[in-house]
Amino acid sequence: SNLTQRELSRLAVLSPVLEGASFRKSFRRIYPQGWMTAHITGYVSPANKRDVKANPELRYLPASRIGRSGLERTFETNLRGAAGVERIEMNAKGKPVRVLRDKQATAGDDVRLSVDVGAQSYAAERLRRGKSEIVPLQNPNVQRALLDNSELRAHVTTGDDLVLQDEKGRLVPPESGAATVMDIHTGEIKLMVSVPGYDPNLFSNRLSVRDWRRLNQHPRTPLLNRATSGLYAPGSTFKMVVLAAALEAGVVSQNTRYDCSGEFEFGNSTFHCWNDNGHGNVDSIQALERSCDVYFYQIALKTGINRIHDMARRLGLGLPTEVGFANEKTGIIPDRNWKMESRGTVWTPGETVVAGIGQGFVLTTPLQLAVMTARIANRKYAVSPRLEAVSGPADRPEFPLLNVAPEIIDVLHRGMRAVTAGPLGTARKYDIDEEGMAGKTGTVQVKRITKEQREKGIIDNIDRPWKERDHALFVAFAPYKRPKYALSLVVEHGGSGSSMAAPIARDILSYVLAEDKKGTI
Repeated sequence: SNLTQRELSRLAVLSPVLEGASFRKSFRRIYPQGWMTAHITGYVSPANKRDVKANPELRYLPASRIGRSGLERTFETNLRGAAGVERIEMNAKGKPVRVLRDKQATAGDDVRLSVDVGAQSYAAERLRRGKSEIVPLQNPNVQRALLDNSELRAHVTTGDDLVLQDEKGRLVPPESGAATVMDIHTGEIKLMVSVPGYDPNLFSNRLSVRDWRRLNQHPRTPLLNRATSGLYAPGSTFKMVVLAAALEAGVVSQNTRYDCSGEFEFGNSTFHCWNDNGHGNVDSIQALERSCDVYFYQIALKTGINRIHDMARRLGLGLPTEVGFANEKTGIIPDRNWKMESRGTVWTPGETVVAGIGQGFVLTTPLQLAVMTARIANRKYAVSPRLEAVSGPADRPEFPLLNVAPEIIDVLHRGMRAVTAGPLGTARKYDIDEEGMAGKTGTVQVKRITKEQREKGIIDNIDRPWKERDHALFVAFAPYKRPKYALSLVVEHGGSGSSMAAPIARDILSYVLAEDKKGTI
């Protein structure tokens, strides 16, 4: 019943007159960080009939808890340990005579994680805030809005929830999305945030129907680990893959130039650049710096989808990371065979054009984007992520070679650096002082603005319904000259990768680098 010490004391005094009352110690799993680490730790809950059927030993352990998700599920066997057994011979009067068997219980193993709690907490709060202002829940305007606005009310269920005021002055829920930072040399994940989160402590005992319904009916699915199971088109963050494949195939060099007038005519279709006025005559570095869609439409066509697919796989996309989560998604990196097997039709050149800017059939997870960025930053090895801390030199993982030519990686590094430090870089406002950051913005269209919306004057992303807004993405590594950390960030329906995702990513990486200097991460 989770009695407090005071409640227990009061009942103990009354126990002589409470017929049939007894007290029994039990235990429960406590998650001190609550929602901030919920998607990493997962949760445990009491064993049920299905668990007992699968493991008959649980029949004799009525207080057993079973790992249901996250690392609780992954390391269930390691964390559980073994129960003790004591068998005693009793006489006719019920008194013990001798001990027939005495097997001591053994504690489960400790699992030491690489995640830094401070960085995790900072990133979670920074991502939730986005570029809006926090408004206290006690604010009278918030209280009125919660009474009048059922959509907003659905997001405010605990004292940990936020209400924000956006740039239009509207009261809105906190942002949703995912952020991951990993060490590019060891693969250790320093933070992996998915928001909104949930309180795993709710599951330690029997979860109430009310709480279960609230979590399942929440409009932004707090039980979903967006970092490993959220699928998003990578948008322009995929352009490093396309450029690397094109350079390797020899269809372009770093100096190959194309003219961008703002659109690209192909067959009977017109493919537009995000910049209606075009970018003029650009080379590969400038194309990454300015995120020129027309440049990547053309080099994708010359390269071909199968070569792009091969490079994406080498960089970690479209494959499970095997970081340890049961429900991890692999995403989709299409090629000709995939199209025939999944859709029963042949791949078309127009689909290659769209894949060239990371849209169409291409889907990735935020964790995969972090892996891609880490491999580019590492230059040499196909680093893989891990949540267990590296305990020493003997535990340091060995990764296979990346097998991408150094001169290709050099071009990617220079292009990504131009994004944050170039005169026309799409994230030039958000470089990290002294250390320097290399990155790539991404803005993924979710739904086109309809003719009816345009007629009503709705042309800006922020004026559209939340679910119709573009996703905002950013990937980066830092410090630029001696890379150590790679980051991926997705803000669901956050709008522009430049104005929404880049400043959040800059702040998170700045925090991590500052803690790294102190030796505390």
